[in-house]
Amino acid sequence: MNLLASFTTFLSLFTIITAAPIDPVNEATHSAVSVLQKRFPVMCTPTGAGYCNFGIATYSPSGNFRLRDMYVYDRDCRGIGTRALDTDTGHLSVYSLLPWTVEVTVTKAGNIPEGYFWYAGRKTDLGKNLVCQSCPGLTDWVCCQAAFDCH
Repeated sequence: MNLLASFTTFLSLFTIITAAPIDPVNEATHSAVSVLQKRFPVMCTPTGAGYCNFGIATYSPSGNFRLRDMYVYDRDCRGIGTRALDTDTGHLSVYSLLPWTVEVTVTKAGNIPEGYFWYAGRKTDLGKNLVCQSCPGLTDWVCCQAAFDCH
């Protein structure tokens, strides 16, 4: 096998291995979630070295909670992990390309969640650190973000 063929094979495998894990999403909200994943500025602002962003999108048609998606972004706002929470409150682990999981606990229901998340032994309060707005181009979705130390 020549060097070019070996390198091409390596790049193909590397891309598959390093792809961010994506959880399946309810078909009714799939198109909106796909749009959200393409709108990084809505739930992410580029950060400095050693910082990442955590995004939360909440879907509540007519005020009735349906879905809360959690996103992890690197410092350049590239999506590196996601996980859906199908209850208004609760705990979950968001897996990403970072070395540790982001441990999220939502303690208070609503479009703008309250609670906290932990990464690498550091706690971030959602209520104090979230910046939220309506998701542009999407009805009944609220998008929030918070920067966190991810080094």
